[in-house]
Amino acid sequence: MAEELPKIILSSSDRVMSRALGDEGTPTTDAWQVSGPIPGARIVNTWQIYNNIWLALTVTEGGHYCIYRTINLQSYTLVHDHSTRIFNIFYVDDGHVVFAAEDGWWATTDTGRTWSELSLGEAPHIKAAAVIPLDGSRWALVAYGQDHKIYYCEYPGGTWEETYDASSWNGKWYPALAGCAVGVLAGVGDQLIRSDRIGMPDSWYVLQKVNGIIKSIVISNQSTTPTFLIVVEGTNGEDIDKLYWTHDMGDSLVADLNRASPVAAVQSVTPTGSSEIQTVFVVLGKRTPDGSSDLQIITEE
Repeated sequence: MAEELPKIILSSSDRVMSRALGDEGTPTTDAWQVSGPIPGARIVNTWQIYNNIWLALTVTEGGHYCIYRTINLQSYTLVHDHSTRIFNIFYVDDGHVVFAAEDGWWATTDTGRTWSELSLGEAPHIKAAAVIPLDGSRWALVAYGQDHKIYYCEYPGGTWEETYDASSWNGKWYPALAGCAVGVLAGVGDQLIRSDRIGMPDSWYVLQKVNGIIKSIVISNQSTTPTFLIVVEGTNGEDIDKLYWTHDMGDSLVADLNRASPVAAVQSVTPTGSSEIQTVFVVLGKRTPDGSSDLQIITEE
């Protein structure tokens, strides 16, 4: 069986574009495949939840958040219409994802065909979370709330509990968080904090300070030796973002020289159809006034 190449997936306001990556982490072609229009005022994001099955989240002019499902990245079928804001969708396992909304958390276990509401207690408003396997049927949810607090919940069957309060930070802040069973990293302004016990209560501590504001943290995989890419926003009027690698859970940060301008998003690329772990990140630059944005594919040195 031929090895499936990983793909870059980008979205415009109403269409999804896809392009395969070559073995060396470079595009195999400059040509993009473009889907038909997806209904809704704007596409928020896309997620692969199973082999060749993707979800697209859109928001309508009336404020509804709609989830569409595709098996070919070309045609999309509406599978869920939500009347309140959906903050983000998080991958749990093959065909199994959860989403955080203003009125609670919901899940699908059948690749997005049907959705059910979860009973996790009072749910914080979440845009960033790490889903960490505990065993074959349980996961730890570690979530960074819009209230600047970090929460922990065992799923399914658990309820949310506060584990770290970062609300004393008064400066600019982003809900940057990522992790695995080895540990979880999060940003509190210019502080990089870590939990060595999957985000559980009384496990967080300040690891080091950075020169700037931690904007996002992305993990490459959930192995025992994960690689993280950390985006740090410049301060004092600097219109740049800097990228840092860490291979030791944040103990040391190594600057990457590929970036010196604003970053809109970073995504880890996960190859499928192969047991080999490859560390590849796609970095999307901030959109310019003419509507274009810079795209960079960076690999581990």
